[in-house]
Amino acid sequence: MEIIAFGEHLFYKQSQPNAEEIKTLLEGDHKFWLNVTETKDSALLQELSEVFDIHSMALNDIKEKRQRPKIEEYNHFILIVVQMLYSKNHGLDIESEQVSIILGKNYVITFQETPFDIFDQIRVRLENPHGRMRKLGTDYFAYALIDAIVDEYYLLLENITDRIEILEDSIISQDRKVRLSEIYHQRKYIQQIKKVIWPTRELLSIWRKLENPLIKKRTSPFINDVYEQTVEIIENLEMQRESITTLVEIFMTDISLKQNEVMKTLTIIATIFIPLTFLAGVYGMNFEFMPELSWKYGYWLTWLVFIGISAIMVFYFKRKKWF
Repeated sequence: MEIIAFGEHLFYKQSQPNAEEIKTLLEGDHKFWLNVTETKDSALLQELSEVFDIHSMALNDIKEKRQRPKIEEYNHFILIVVQMLYSKNHGLDIESEQVSIILGKNYVITFQETPFDIFDQIRVRLENPHGRMRKLGTDYFAYALIDAIVDEYYLLLENITDRIEILEDSIISQDRKVRLSEIYHQRKYIQQIKKVIWPTRELLSIWRKLENPLIKKRTSPFINDVYEQTVEIIENLEMQRESITTLVEIFMTDISLKQNEVMKTLTIIATIFIPLTFLAGVYGMNFEFMPELSWKYGYWLTWLVFIGISAIMVFYFKRKKWF
């Protein structure tokens, strides 16, 4: 666990706070953020539920993984469940992690599956004594966490867009061999983001309409802004999905063209050899009386006929621009 207490004239952070320290902050006037990065510890969760009076249903939602993003109101807090998507290798693989946020009067609690997160920018902003985050309430801080998660969706989408453009250029220029699996991997990533962003948009839509004392009116414009961001991401996802479809069509067309080129080459070769095969078949018959068999120059004349027929056919094909 990590706890950060903050206010206009207060900032300090501490690792592994005990229950008494948390209760002292809870009873005070300052705001604080408690970040929990191990949700498998049932004893810890139970202890926190007693300190913050977390409802058993909310506790079950925190423990259960891969839930659909949602927002729920309780007596003295609001529970927000979102999916944090991020990449550790420049968009090649997308990892998903559930983040549960509890918004209270003077506190925000985040529950994560692993210590890795994308909230470093939030921590930096908290250190600024003149920043908006230190002055506004916990509802604004909860918005800032959601905004950081949505911004990461943007980065993932940009990485996918760049990779789609690279694949398209590679297919058209043929500077490297592109596999169909590479294209479908990008499609899978788009579906993964879309599966998360749609319910996130619904979550923010509900948040905009909440009439809860924990949500101040001055925070509404910020929530509306992040809602518009999710709408924009969804529109971009639809565009990228169409790009993937177009890319598959280009890929299949390119394969068809290559196959046609191969078939054309083989057909031309087979066509050239058809008359040669015919002549070889005629003179390969085992008849006793064939005039050309006993002729001194018959063998060389046969080769001359073969070469002449091949040359004439090649010249004819070239004139027709068949190759």
